[in-house]
Amino acid sequence: MTAPTETQFTIVEQHVGRRAVLAVAGEVDMDTAPELQAAIEAAGIRAFEIWVDLSETTFMDSSGLHALNAARAQLVLANRRLALVCPDGPVLRVLALTGLDEMFEIHGSRPAANVA
Repeated sequence: MTAPTETQFTIVEQHVGRRAVLAVAGEVDMDTAPELQAAIEAAGIRAFEIWVDLSETTFMDSSGLHALNAARAQLVLANRRLALVCPDGPVLRVLALTGLDEMFEIHGSRPAANVA
């Protein structure tokens, strides 16, 4: 029997016009959430709009939710826009279960968000 393979956590930043798009892959948990929050906040220094693409994110726990919410609070203070690309699946379910889906602008895909 083969052990399941774990998806490595990565964040890839792209710039699309005045947007910074952060494509997040793998699991966002207590080990990786600080990296996510730091990447969002750093992108907020370089861009007016920050889009976090969670399409390849396989899991997010409460520390990941906290990282997103804390980064959102910092960006609001800096008059920056934060939006999420998050298709149906486990990450969107946890956002909905906690009510955070009401706090974020969420699009189901990059084409729906008009993000290349």
